[in-house]
Amino acid sequence: MRLLQYEGISNLSRATRFFTWSRTTHTAIEFDDGRVCEAWKCPEQDGVRIVSSLHAQHTPGTIVKAYHLPELSAMQAEDFISWLIGQEGKPYAFWGGITRFLTRRDPQPYNPQTFRIEDYDPKNWFCSCLAFAGLMHVDFKLLDRIPP
Repeated sequence: MRLLQYEGISNLSRATRFFTWSRTTHTAIEFDDGRVCEAWKCPEQDGVRIVSSLHAQHTPGTIVKAYHLPELSAMQAEDFISWLIGQEGKPYAFWGGITRFLTRRDPQPYNPQTFRIEDYDPKNWFCSCLAFAGLMHVDFKLLDRIPP
């Protein structure tokens, strides 16, 4: 299983980079069989989806950085996949994304000591929030080694 970080080149990706001050424009999770779970917004599909490839509907030339999650146990990985599959079809958190872009900050402040999965709205997902909340669901502290 890998965490995917995209550096897109489309007009939307350029706007995302401008507003977030980051080269990363999208986040997804790749299962061991190559399928990818992501929160995605486009005219044809809006929301959490599972696609056959990390390149599905992404602009050709997009850089994808893949990070293995070696400390994820087999049980955590299984629970994480089940949780992600359970999110399929939920809508994209469009207004949450707009808020982040316009204010350049997350609507809920991040403090690794007090942050909980319940701080997310589980009815809709922004791409990076989907991955982060899913890892929190299986008690995998992705950012645990980063000091506050």
